[in-house]
Amino acid sequence: MLTVFLLLCSLVGLVLIIQDDIAFQKHYDEENHLYLQGKPGFNEVQFKAENGKTYHGMLHKPVVRNDDDIDKSAVEQNGKSPLLIYFCGNGQTSYSYMRKNEESDFWSNYSNYQVLCLDYEGYGLTAGSPHYLNIYEEALAVYDYAKSLPDVDERNIVVMGYSLGTGPSVYLAANRPVAGLVLLAPYATGADIYNAMLPIFVGPAVGLVKQKFPSLDYAPQVTCDTLVIASHDDEAVPFLSSKRLVSSFKTSVELVELSGVNHNKIYSVDKTKRSLLDFLEQIAVK
Repeated sequence: MLTVFLLLCSLVGLVLIIQDDIAFQKHYDEENHLYLQGKPGFNEVQFKAENGKTYHGMLHKPVVRNDDDIDKSAVEQNGKSPLLIYFCGNGQTSYSYMRKNEESDFWSNYSNYQVLCLDYEGYGLTAGSPHYLNIYEEALAVYDYAKSLPDVDERNIVVMGYSLGTGPSVYLAANRPVAGLVLLAPYATGADIYNAMLPIFVGPAVGLVKQKFPSLDYAPQVTCDTLVIASHDDEAVPFLSSKRLVSSFKTSVELVELSGVNHNKIYSVDKTKRSLLDFLEQIAVK
């Protein structure tokens, strides 16, 4: 009995020590960065925010072909266009996300939206160390940068997050006037993510969670239409956590429930693609 107790204490202590390593898998991702160089529609992004920090990432603009079969940006032809700001999941970078979209031709599911993705601190070329408060701060900075772009229709800025990225997405939608919010595999709180692996953060122990990501607190402040896609078979983010978050919104929320789909497949299944495209077309400001 004593051995079991000591083992449990050791596991709890280990989780407390490596919380940040569990929450963040930061890396540069040189391979995918190099892959995107020179490809039509992809643009490097770098800007210095009012907080003095410099953020890096990628912007993708829709590409069409004219009669001479020369790639041109649809944005350049048609003036301002809507923009989707994407917040990555753990282990993703702007480069891996953009490459995945390119290789799977996922862009068609974004309609005519430009897509902007900036790397968290410690990811890609963005300096610093990731922390949920830093990520919240970055989310507001990214929005303020995006709406200032000359070819972006600021009435049509949509926020989308996957897994880890749903936290800053909810926070941004609660603090800035966005046209829509899309959440893939969202969690109610950071504690839910840790407890999915080892359920120790309950009662007073919740206070020991370093990466709090309290989406549950910010969801009631969101006023835009919201699309939530979650799977009953998600092994990383419990469906009940997603459902708890949905119940905290006071605005219109469409919940798309998936079955037989694990965490890493939620983004790419056909039901997700169709739901995303339908949602973006429905909320578009004419």
